[in-house]
Amino acid sequence: MKELTKQEMEAILLEHEKAELEVDIDATMATLVPNPHYEIAFLGLAIDGWEGVHQAYQRILRPAQIRPVAAKRRVHAVARNTLIREAHVTFNTSEGERVTGLYMVVMEFDPELKKIAGERMYADPLFGKMMTEQLGEDFAKIPGVSRIRDSAPVIEEHDAYAAAAARGVTITPPV
Repeated sequence: MKELTKQEMEAILLEHEKAELEVDIDATMATLVPNPHYEIAFLGLAIDGWEGVHQAYQRILRPAQIRPVAAKRRVHAVARNTLIREAHVTFNTSEGERVTGLYMVVMEFDPELKKIAGERMYADPLFGKMMTEQLGEDFAKIPGVSRIRDSAPVIEEHDAYAAAAARGVTITPPV
């Protein structure tokens, strides 16, 4: 499988963020693969497919609900065809207060299409509240939206045991 460089992924992300900041839903969606997968961990929801993700952007980027948002990256990490961005984000609450919260997004890229394949978003309570308000109470009922727990694997043993054993270290759990 081809691997995108950090610069290639950052260029795709810049195009995506430009479209978001210009509140251009069509341009935002044009940066995504045909069947994107999103996860909004703080809501416990997954969004699969074009229509569900499009609906999320329609709700988040509605001009009537735009809250001036400014973000500044704290951590920017790279893995194979993946960018991880953690940032402080300042915005107006629904009550009009200017606050700063935190979010982290893990973005996966399709190296052949050179588009975003999906995002996994994590947030603190402040940013999570804003996103919850923007998505609306009925968002979980949108076609393509499901609960993450319904498709997540059940993990029987912490992977630290295998990592420790590979290094000759024994982890002794409490009895």
